[in-house]
Amino acid sequence: MEVTGIMARLLGLDESSLVPLEQGPFGRVLLIAPEVNAAFNKLQAAAQRAGFELKACSAYRSFSAQAAIVSAKFEGKRPVLDALEQPLSQLPSDPVERLNAILRFSALPGFSRHHWGTDLDVFAPNALPQGQSLELTYHEYLTGSYFHEFGAFLHENLAQYGFYQPYGADADAMLQKAQAGTLGVNDVGCEPWHISYRPSAERWAKLFDRALALDYVAASALPYAPYVRELMTPERMRALLAL
Repeated sequence: MEVTGIMARLLGLDESSLVPLEQGPFGRVLLIAPEVNAAFNKLQAAAQRAGFELKACSAYRSFSAQAAIVSAKFEGKRPVLDALEQPLSQLPSDPVERLNAILRFSALPGFSRHHWGTDLDVFAPNALPQGQSLELTYHEYLTGSYFHEFGAFLHENLAQYGFYQPYGADADAMLQKAQAGTLGVNDVGCEPWHISYRPSAERWAKLFDRALALDYVAASALPYAPYVRELMTPERMRALLAL
Protein backbone atom coordinates (compact mmCIF):
# COMPACT_ATOMS: atom_id res chain seq x y z
CA MET A 1 0.00 0.00 0.00
CA GLU A 2 1.52 3.32 -1.08
CA VAL A 3 1.13 6.41 1.05
CA THR A 4 2.23 9.86 -0.10
CA GLY A 5 2.05 13.48 1.03
CA ILE A 6 1.30 14.50 4.59
CA MET A 7 0.39 11.01 5.75
CA ALA A 8 3.74 9.67 4.58
CA ARG A 9 5.33 12.14 7.00
CA LEU A 10 2.91 11.28 9.79
CA LEU A 11 3.46 7.54 9.39
CA GLY A 12 7.21 7.88 9.61
CA LEU A 13 7.76 7.14 5.92
CA ASP A 14 9.23 10.50 4.89
CA GLU A 15 11.96 12.30 6.82
CA SER A 16 13.03 14.69 4.06
CA SER A 17 11.86 17.83 5.88
CA LEU A 18 13.67 17.04 9.14
CA VAL A 19 17.02 18.35 10.36
CA PRO A 20 19.70 16.94 12.68
CA LEU A 21 19.12 17.77 16.33
CA GLU A 22 22.33 16.64 17.96
CA GLN A 23 24.60 13.65 18.21
CA GLY A 24 22.81 11.16 20.39
CA PRO A 25 24.50 9.55 23.39
CA PHE A 26 24.68 6.22 21.56
CA GLY A 27 26.28 7.55 18.37
CA ARG A 28 23.05 8.19 16.52
CA VAL A 29 22.19 11.39 14.69
CA LEU A 30 18.76 12.50 15.88
CA LEU A 31 16.32 14.13 13.46
CA ILE A 32 13.61 16.66 14.31
CA ALA A 33 11.44 19.32 12.69
CA PRO A 34 13.35 22.61 12.25
CA GLU A 35 11.03 24.66 14.45
CA VAL A 36 11.30 22.06 17.21
CA ASN A 37 15.07 22.18 17.01
CA ALA A 38 15.07 25.92 17.71
CA ALA A 39 12.68 25.59 20.65
CA PHE A 40 14.65 22.69 22.10
CA ASN A 41 17.84 24.73 22.05
CA LYS A 42 16.14 27.35 24.23
CA LEU A 43 14.85 24.66 26.59
CA GLN A 44 18.36 23.23 26.87
CA ALA A 45 19.72 26.64 27.84
CA ALA A 46 17.06 27.01 30.54
CA ALA A 47 17.84 23.54 31.87
CA GLN A 48 21.54 24.40 32.00
CA ARG A 49 20.76 27.47 34.10
CA ALA A 50 18.80 25.23 36.46
CA GLY A 51 21.70 22.80 36.74
CA PHE A 52 20.52 20.08 34.36
CA GLU A 53 22.37 18.87 31.28
CA LEU A 54 19.32 18.30 29.10
CA LYS A 55 19.87 15.76 26.32
CA ALA A 56 17.63 13.92 23.87
CA CYS A 57 18.08 10.17 23.51
CA SER A 58 15.36 9.78 20.87
CA ALA A 59 13.54 12.10 18.49
CA TYR A 60 12.15 11.20 15.06
CA ARG A 61 11.59 7.46 14.68
CA SER A 62 10.70 5.94 11.34
CA PHE A 63 7.88 3.47 10.77
CA SER A 64 10.40 0.68 10.25
CA ALA A 65 12.27 1.52 13.44
CA GLN A 66 9.08 1.51 15.52
CA ALA A 67 7.95 -1.69 13.81
CA ALA A 68 11.24 -3.36 14.75
CA ILE A 69 10.73 -2.47 18.43
CA VAL A 70 7.18 -3.82 18.57
CA SER A 71 8.00 -6.89 16.47
CA ALA A 72 10.88 -7.83 18.77
CA LYS A 73 8.57 -7.62 21.78
CA PHE A 74 5.78 -9.51 19.99
CA GLU A 75 8.20 -12.32 19.12
CA GLY A 76 9.67 -12.50 22.63
CA LYS A 77 13.06 -11.09 21.66
CA ARG A 78 12.74 -8.04 23.90
CA PRO A 79 11.14 -7.86 27.37
CA VAL A 80 7.56 -6.67 27.72
CA LEU A 81 6.86 -4.73 30.92
CA ASP A 82 3.72 -4.88 33.00
CA ALA A 83 2.12 -1.78 34.54
CA LEU A 84 4.64 -1.92 37.40
CA GLU A 85 7.46 -1.95 34.81
CA GLN A 86 8.42 -5.50 35.64
CA PRO A 87 9.19 -7.91 32.76
CA LEU A 88 6.41 -10.39 32.08
CA SER A 89 7.58 -13.88 32.94
CA GLN A 90 5.52 -15.23 30.05
CA LEU A 91 3.95 -13.51 27.06
CA PRO A 92 0.21 -14.02 26.59
CA SER A 93 -0.43 -16.75 24.04
CA ASP A 94 -3.35 -14.82 22.56
CA PRO A 95 -1.86 -12.36 20.02
CA VAL A 96 -4.34 -9.58 20.79
CA GLU A 97 -3.64 -9.83 24.52
CA ARG A 98 0.07 -9.85 23.73
CA LEU A 99 -0.27 -6.62 21.76
CA ASN A 100 -2.35 -5.13 24.56
CA ALA A 101 0.53 -5.77 26.94
CA ILE A 102 3.10 -4.31 24.55
CA LEU A 103 1.11 -1.16 23.84
CA ARG A 104 1.14 -0.11 27.49
CA PHE A 105 4.61 1.36 26.87
CA SER A 106 5.24 1.03 23.11
CA ALA A 107 3.16 2.57 20.34
CA LEU A 108 2.08 0.54 17.34
CA PRO A 109 4.06 1.58 14.24
CA GLY A 110 2.05 4.18 12.38
CA PHE A 111 0.60 5.43 15.67
CA SER A 112 3.74 6.79 17.31
CA ARG A 113 4.10 10.52 17.86
CA HIS A 114 7.81 10.00 17.23
CA HIS A 115 6.96 9.71 13.53
CA TRP A 116 5.95 13.37 13.42
CA GLY A 117 9.30 14.98 14.16
CA THR A 118 7.72 16.94 17.02
CA ASP A 119 8.45 14.66 19.96
CA LEU A 120 11.58 13.74 21.88
CA ASP A 121 12.65 11.50 24.74
CA VAL A 122 14.94 13.45 27.05
CA PHE A 123 17.06 12.91 30.13
CA ALA A 124 19.73 14.61 32.24
CA PRO A 125 23.05 12.73 32.14
CA ASN A 126 24.39 14.72 35.09
CA ALA A 127 21.48 13.52 37.26
CA LEU A 128 22.08 9.87 36.39
CA PRO A 129 24.04 8.11 39.15
CA GLN A 130 27.47 6.83 38.18
CA GLY A 131 27.20 3.32 36.80
CA GLN A 132 23.42 3.57 36.35
CA SER A 133 22.14 2.91 32.83
CA LEU A 134 19.33 5.04 31.43
CA GLU A 135 16.10 3.03 31.64
CA LEU A 136 13.36 5.42 30.45
CA THR A 137 10.96 4.16 33.11
CA TYR A 138 8.59 6.13 35.29
CA HIS A 139 10.31 4.62 38.34
CA GLU A 140 13.25 6.93 37.57
CA TYR A 141 10.93 9.90 38.23
CA LEU A 142 9.30 8.75 41.46
CA THR A 143 9.67 10.92 44.56
CA GLY A 144 13.18 10.30 45.88
CA SER A 145 14.51 8.82 42.65
CA TYR A 146 17.37 10.34 40.67
CA PHE A 147 15.29 12.04 37.97
CA HIS A 148 12.56 13.36 40.27
CA GLU A 149 13.95 16.91 40.42
CA PHE A 150 14.69 16.89 36.70
CA GLY A 151 11.09 15.81 36.10
CA ALA A 152 9.85 18.67 38.25
CA PHE A 153 11.93 21.08 36.16
CA LEU A 154 10.38 19.74 32.96
CA HIS A 155 6.84 19.93 34.31
CA GLU A 156 7.29 23.49 35.52
CA ASN A 157 9.15 24.90 32.52
CA LEU A 158 8.15 23.08 29.32
CA ALA A 159 5.16 25.27 28.50
CA GLN A 160 7.31 28.41 28.45
CA TYR A 161 9.16 26.95 25.45
CA GLY A 162 6.16 25.43 23.69
CA PHE A 163 6.54 21.86 24.97
CA TYR A 164 4.35 19.57 27.04
CA GLN A 165 4.27 15.96 28.27
CA PRO A 166 1.54 14.14 26.30
CA TYR A 167 1.85 10.95 28.34
CA GLY A 168 1.81 12.55 31.76
CA ALA A 169 4.32 13.70 34.34
CA ASP A 170 3.07 12.23 37.64
CA ALA A 171 5.07 9.05 38.12
CA ASP A 172 3.83 8.62 41.69
CA ALA A 173 0.20 8.61 40.53
CA MET A 174 1.04 6.05 37.84
CA LEU A 175 2.62 3.76 40.41
CA GLN A 176 -0.39 4.06 42.70
CA LYS A 177 -2.79 3.13 39.88
CA ALA A 178 -0.59 0.22 38.82
CA GLN A 179 -0.41 -1.09 42.39
CA ALA A 180 -4.19 -0.73 42.79
CA GLY A 181 -4.86 -2.46 39.49
CA THR A 182 -7.07 0.41 38.30
CA LEU A 183 -5.47 0.95 34.88
CA GLY A 184 -7.78 0.28 31.95
CA VAL A 185 -6.86 -1.64 28.82
CA ASN A 186 -6.52 1.62 26.86
CA ASP A 187 -4.42 3.39 29.47
CA VAL A 188 -0.83 3.98 28.36
CA GLY A 189 2.09 4.27 30.72
CA CYS A 190 3.27 7.54 32.23
CA GLU A 191 6.30 8.90 30.35
CA PRO A 192 7.69 12.05 32.02
CA TRP A 193 10.68 11.93 29.66
CA HIS A 194 8.55 12.20 26.50
CA ILE A 195 8.10 15.83 25.47
CA SER A 196 6.25 17.25 22.49
CA TYR A 197 6.38 20.62 20.78
CA ARG A 198 2.73 21.60 21.08
CA PRO A 199 2.35 24.14 18.21
CA SER A 200 3.55 21.65 15.61
CA ALA A 201 2.17 18.48 17.18
CA GLU A 202 -1.35 19.86 17.42
CA ARG A 203 -1.23 20.92 13.78
CA TRP A 204 -0.11 17.45 12.67
CA ALA A 205 -2.66 15.74 14.92
CA LYS A 206 -5.50 17.48 13.08
CA LEU A 207 -4.16 16.13 9.78
CA PHE A 208 -3.64 12.57 10.98
CA ASP A 209 -5.94 10.08 9.18
CA ARG A 210 -6.48 7.24 11.64
CA ALA A 211 -8.38 5.07 9.15
CA LEU A 212 -5.59 5.32 6.59
CA ALA A 213 -2.97 4.57 9.23
CA LEU A 214 -4.89 1.49 10.32
CA ASP A 215 -5.24 0.32 6.71
CA TYR A 216 -1.49 0.74 6.18
CA VAL A 217 -0.52 -1.30 9.23
CA ALA A 218 -3.14 -3.98 8.56
CA ALA A 219 -1.88 -4.39 4.97
CA SER A 220 1.75 -4.73 6.07
CA ALA A 221 3.76 -7.92 6.51
CA LEU A 222 4.25 -7.31 10.23
CA PRO A 223 3.59 -10.39 12.39
CA TYR A 224 0.78 -8.65 14.26
CA ALA A 225 -0.88 -7.09 11.19
CA PRO A 226 -3.79 -9.60 11.21
CA TYR A 227 -4.82 -8.46 14.69
CA VAL A 228 -4.62 -4.68 14.55
CA ARG A 229 -8.19 -4.08 13.40
CA GLU A 230 -9.52 -5.96 16.41
CA LEU A 231 -7.16 -4.14 18.72
CA MET A 232 -7.17 -0.59 17.41
CA THR A 233 -10.49 0.79 18.54
CA PRO A 234 -11.02 4.56 18.27
CA GLU A 235 -10.34 4.79 22.00
CA ARG A 236 -7.06 2.90 21.71
CA MET A 237 -5.91 5.03 18.77
CA ARG A 238 -6.63 8.24 20.70
CA ALA A 239 -4.77 6.88 23.74
CA LEU A 240 -1.68 5.89 21.75
CA LEU A 241 -1.52 9.26 20.05
CA ALA A 242 -2.46 11.15 23.24
CA LEU A 243 -5.18 13.02 21.39
